[in-house]
Amino acid sequence: MKKISETIFVCNNCGNEFSKWSGQCGFCKEWNSLKEIKNYELRITNKGKNSKREKVEVKKLSEIKEEYNTNQNIFSTQISEFDRVLGKGIVRGSVVLFAGEPGIGKSTLLTQLVGKVGGLYVAGEESAEQINLRVRRLGLNAERFDVLETNSVEEIGQILERTNNVYKIVVVDSIQTMLVESTITGTGSLGSFGSVNQIRESTFRLIELAKKTGVAIFVVGHVTKEGDIAGPKLLEHMVDTVLYFEGEKNGDLRILRVSKNRFGPTDEVGIFQMSDVGLSDVRNFNLSGSGEAKIGSAITIVMEGTRPMMVEIQALVTESFAPMPTRVFSGIDTNRGRLLVAVAQKVLNMPMYKHDVYVSVTGGIRLDDTGCDIAILAAMYSSYKEKELKNKIVLIGEVSLLGEVKKVRGWEKREKEAKAMGRTVPIIYSIRELKNLV
Repeated sequence: MKKISETIFVCNNCGNEFSKWSGQCGFCKEWNSLKEIKNYELRITNKGKNSKREKVEVKKLSEIKEEYNTNQNIFSTQISEFDRVLGKGIVRGSVVLFAGEPGIGKSTLLTQLVGKVGGLYVAGEESAEQINLRVRRLGLNAERFDVLETNSVEEIGQILERTNNVYKIVVVDSIQTMLVESTITGTGSLGSFGSVNQIRESTFRLIELAKKTGVAIFVVGHVTKEGDIAGPKLLEHMVDTVLYFEGEKNGDLRILRVSKNRFGPTDEVGIFQMSDVGLSDVRNFNLSGSGEAKIGSAITIVMEGTRPMMVEIQALVTESFAPMPTRVFSGIDTNRGRLLVAVAQKVLNMPMYKHDVYVSVTGGIRLDDTGCDIAILAAMYSSYKEKELKNKIVLIGEVSLLGEVKKVRGWEKREKEAKAMGRTVPIIYSIRELKNLV
C-alpha cells in the first residue's frame, strides 16, 4: 500500500478539488471560495491484474419488480403537512437534507417525526438527557425513541447492521458534527468537524447506508448568515430531497419548503404553528390582519405550492434626510423591492430618490411569488399619499418594468379565495390605476 500525502484546495461552493490555489473556482466561477486542506492523505492499493474484484452486474428495468413504486416503499410521517411537502410520505432508502436557521425548530419537528413513526435519533450536538427533556416537554412516547450519542458515521452503520434494520427512519443531528474515520481514508485525514471534505464524505457514507439498508435518513444541515446550507454545494446534489424550515423566531408561524424532491413535487409548502407543546399543522389560516383598510397597507393572495394564502403587506415611505435613502425589505427579495421602487418613481412620479422605503410582510414569512408586486406598490403609494386603499379589495398581479400589471398563475384559485374572504379582486392593467384605489 502506497501512501501519498499532499495539500489540496477545495471549493466551498461546488466541492471541486484543485492542486493549487487560485482566486476563482474553475468550475462554478465563484471568487475566493478555495480553502486549503492540509494533511490530506490518499491511500492507493496496488493490486495485480489477477486480483479479485466484485462482480459488476447490469440491471434491466423490465426485470425490476413493479412493487418498488407502490405504497409498500412509502410510509406516512403521521404529520399531514410533512406528508404534503414530501409528496405521499417518506420513501424507504431516501436521504433528506433538512436545513434551517438556528433556533427555528428543526430539532423539534424531527423529534415529533420520530415520536410519530419511531426511529433512531443520532445526537451529534446534544446528549440523550437533553433529547429526553424535549421528548417529555412535547408529550411524546419515549418508547419510540432510540438515541445514539456519536459523531462517527461508522458507528451509525454498525448500529444499523447490528439491529438488522429495525428502524424506519434515522435522524442525524447534524451533518456538520459527523466525522469519517475509515481505514480507507486514514483517521482524521479529511479534516476536522464541519470541514468541506468531512461533510461531503459523511453524506456520501450515509447515502450508501440508506440505499443498502432501506432506512430513510434525515440529515440536519446548518444554514449560513446568507441563508445557504453550510458546506459544499455538492451536498444538495447528493441527497434525494432538500427541505428548508423557515420563519421568524419571534413569531409562531413556520414554513417548510422543498427545493428538491426526486420522489414528489418541488412547489409545495407545509405550514406549522409553534407553541409550548411543539409544532402543529395549520391548514386554514389568514395573515391579512384585522382586515380593515389602513394607510400603508395592502392585501394580496400568494400561491404557496398549490394553496392560496392571503397576506398583508405593509409599507412606510417617509422623507429622507440622509445622502443615500434607506431601502429595507423584509419578507421579499431585496432586488425585487428596489426594482419596484424604481418603477414607482418612473411611472407614478413618486420622488423616491428623497424618501426612505420600508416594506414588510406580516407573519414573518418570505414571499417568492411575483403576484404580490402590485400590492407592494399599492402599499408604498398609500403610505406616500397618506391615504388608505379602498376597503375589502385584494390586489394581485406581476408588475413589469413599464408599469404594466400581468396576470399570474393560479389566478382562479386566488380569486376564489378572495371571494371566500368577502373581498373583491379589481382587474388592473397599469399601476397608474392605483390612483383610483385610494
